[in-house]
Amino acid sequence: MTDDRSTSTSTSTSSKSTTIIKYEKSSCLFCNEWFDAQTFTEHLIHCGQVLEECPNSCNVFVPRIRMRSHLKECPRNKHNLQQRLSASMERLDQHADHRVQVLEQDIATIRSVLNEEIRQRLHLITDVGNIRKHNQVVEDWTRDTDESINELRRQLEEESAQRVFATEQTQVDTQYCCNITQSLKDQVELKLDDMQQHINQLSADVSYHQNQLNDNIIKLEELVFENERLNRDKFVQIEQFLQEINEDIKTKLGTSSDFATSKQATLDYEVKNVKSIVCETEERIDKLNVIVQDLDKSLHQTMQNISDIENQLAMQQRIASVQNIRGHLIWRIKDYSKKLEEAKQYDTILHSAMFSNKAFGYALRLDIYLNGKGTWKGRNLIACLNVLSGEYDPLLNWPCRLQAEIIIRDQVSIPLEAQDYVKTIYVRKKSDDYIQNNQYFHIPHKVITSRNYLRNDSLFVEVKVLK
Repeated sequence: MTDDRSTSTSTSTSSKSTTIIKYEKSSCLFCNEWFDAQTFTEHLIHCGQVLEECPNSCNVFVPRIRMRSHLKECPRNKHNLQQRLSASMERLDQHADHRVQVLEQDIATIRSVLNEEIRQRLHLITDVGNIRKHNQVVEDWTRDTDESINELRRQLEEESAQRVFATEQTQVDTQYCCNITQSLKDQVELKLDDMQQHINQLSADVSYHQNQLNDNIIKLEELVFENERLNRDKFVQIEQFLQEINEDIKTKLGTSSDFATSKQATLDYEVKNVKSIVCETEERIDKLNVIVQDLDKSLHQTMQNISDIENQLAMQQRIASVQNIRGHLIWRIKDYSKKLEEAKQYDTILHSAMFSNKAFGYALRLDIYLNGKGTWKGRNLIACLNVLSGEYDPLLNWPCRLQAEIIIRDQVSIPLEAQDYVKTIYVRKKSDDYIQNNQYFHIPHKVITSRNYLRNDSLFVEVKVLK
């Protein structure tokens, strides 16, 4: 007999090896049919092709299925043998009928197994189709992924090359900026020296002009006092003269009325001349007083400008080569009460340090009128953010449009409880010339004196350029 599928297990020792073979299916040597291990033995008992010896001892081996025909033709057939044969045949018929029923059941089982096998094969075919589709999708995805990875590698190589180039360019730019910064630092130091000399000269000139102004004021006061004294003396003389005239008129009134009339007209004319001289003197005194006040205001404003320049120079010297190019400024206004009184008396303007919205950007400055301006004077603080003429104006975009926040800082002890006063303004300038459109905004004095905006007679004003 032959097997179609088998599994083998081998065990080896130091002296010999034993192989155990277990057959799953075997074929019958007589009918060549295939059976599994459970039904093979039963099949051998009932197989019709198995050779059996004739029961009549005729020494003939015939297949089991042809035994009946052989017995009919066997020369040694006897009656008892025929009886036994008939009984045997009946048993064989009964067994054949039973076998047919078993075979029908087996066929039904085989059919159900085949149907189940067909159904499983259909499922397997469906699964194989799905697996093929999935494999196709996976292959497409793998191909697309490979293409994407190749593209990403190419982009990474390009990006790496660009970054290398950008790094080299950045190094070159950094070196260039360092050189420019050093050059600007040298220029700023030279300009600071020049400005310091200029300020010293201005201080000397201001001192000289202040001394001259004080001398002139003293001379004007002496002149005014002298004119007042002379006018008083003239008035006294005129009154005495008028009294004498009146007495003469009274004594001579009876003698000549025409002489009295002409004398009275002469006196009236002289009195008018004296009054006109007095009025002219008073007008000249008033004009001199106005000139003195204007000179005093100009002198005070000049002194304020010199103080602002000195503060800026001191700040520039403190920060050395560092420039405010972040669009952010915090300005501390010291001696607020004193400066407010000076603003009420002389209309002074406070100027902040210059700053820029970005590197090589617009030149900005905050100007403040502590006592207000125009219709807002006396009740509000007026401020404006100005765009000044800068070194890099030809390289910038015009017209200039900026948005900024002006913040009055609340100087509380706990920063989390601070409530800053914030105003948003829009700054515009048409071109890079010095003609500018000031953007004014007002803050009431009662707001400044509320909370802790004003503390230790100092006010902190913060500027943030938003965009």
